[in-house]
Amino acid sequence: WVQASGPPDRQVVLFDYTTSRAQEVPLRLLQGYRGYVMTDDYAGYNALALQPGIERLACMVHARRKFVEAQKVQPKGKTGRADVALTMINKLYDIERDLKEVSDE
Repeated sequence: WVQASGPPDRQVVLFDYTTSRAQEVPLRLLQGYRGYVMTDDYAGYNALALQPGIERLACMVHARRKFVEAQKVQPKGKTGRADVALTMINKLYDIERDLKEVSDE
């Protein structure tokens, strides 16, 4: 388990090794925490998302994957909502790629 936090000039990264991905682990590690938690779609995080003060954020790569799966089952030759969503996500990725080399200032 990896946790990262802190102000930009004093980042802290914590690593906690456990052999389990069970929901009890993030509940223990983040007991008393209030704020945002970015996770993948693993169901073991569902209990954490129900805790007061926790706002669960989805990883964009995993969100994109759901639209790719939806695209595979939409009617052939038709533009569907999955196509629209993937176009928007790809535009976002293009912007991120363009800004990667830009300084913070």
